[in-house]
Amino acid sequence: MEIGGRCKTLLFLFGPKLVSRSHPRGIHKYLVVYALFSFVLLTHASPAKSCDKSCNSGKCINGSCVCERGWVGDRCQHCQGRFKLTEPSGYLTDGPFNYKFKTKCTWLIEAYPNAVLRLRFNHFATECSWDHMYVYDGDSVYAPLVAVFSGLIVPETRGNETVPEVETTSGYALLHFFSDAAYNLTGFNILYSINSCPNNCSGHGKCTPGNSVASRVYCECDKYWKGEACDIPYCRNNCGSPDHGYCDLTGEKLCVCNDSWQGPDCSLTVPSTESFWILPSVKPFGTSLARASHKAVVQEKVMWVVGGYTFNYSSFQMILKSCFFGIFGSLEVLCFHMNGFLLSLTFGSVFINHQV
Repeated sequence: MEIGGRCKTLLFLFGPKLVSRSHPRGIHKYLVVYALFSFVLLTHASPAKSCDKSCNSGKCINGSCVCERGWVGDRCQHCQGRFKLTEPSGYLTDGPFNYKFKTKCTWLIEAYPNAVLRLRFNHFATECSWDHMYVYDGDSVYAPLVAVFSGLIVPETRGNETVPEVETTSGYALLHFFSDAAYNLTGFNILYSINSCPNNCSGHGKCTPGNSVASRVYCECDKYWKGEACDIPYCRNNCGSPDHGYCDLTGEKLCVCNDSWQGPDCSLTVPSTESFWILPSVKPFGTSLARASHKAVVQEKVMWVVGGYTFNYSSFQMILKSCFFGIFGSLEVLCFHMNGFLLSLTFGSVFINHQV
């Protein structure tokens, strides 16, 4: 627009008196007003360009998605980077669609020292044996590795599938996801919570806080349930009462079977044509690290576990010997092989029975 045209516009807006040469300061003020007025007109005349599709983890700016930190893709739909989570509870996911090829995503969940962090895998679907989720009990990959997931956990389509939970006790949890360049699936949705009870006590108890700030919460189970998550019934199937047996809650809280029946729930005949497991009431001494790709051999009343991978540095021997808990004559025995020693428990006394 030429100078003459601008002056005509000013004359139209403000009148001849306000734009005369005798008021130079006034004309400057109204030039500013004119500029603002023109800007408003231009803004309404040409609105910002919208995005064709929604920006999942980002904002639409001038027709394009600008992603938040840690997210990539034309719709900010893929994780690719590092995240730090400090809220008392939340979730982490690779995104709303299939994860992309060659993905590397890391989440650090930070609570306070020695707090319990619980991870619940509500959905997990990755290429089995090629795309992995690693979970460390600490703030780096040098912390103890507590779990590795690969494959399918899809309870929404497999109703009888158990949803796993992973627990860390350092006050931190580091999760690292890696995918290769060949195949991808729907990914994962993992809930996390700080100082919560396992599996919400399975609906058979209440979550109770400890006596001090540093104490962990725990499940206070209902009458007929036990276990850390109140998920183990004292008397399964009510012991087949009244024909097979009855539930005794006064002593050891277990099934007492009639003469013709046996087993944890009195469901097997005497003599039995099937094998069944008996859970020892006394745990082995020390800690046995979980392992994979090992061999297990049962010899009479002894199970040998040999080799395998723990995915952590360990000073433990890779041979584990566990005796079945039972009564041999009048002697109660439980033995456990650890660090080159065979420990035996006899009537509550511990002694070194044999050194390997």
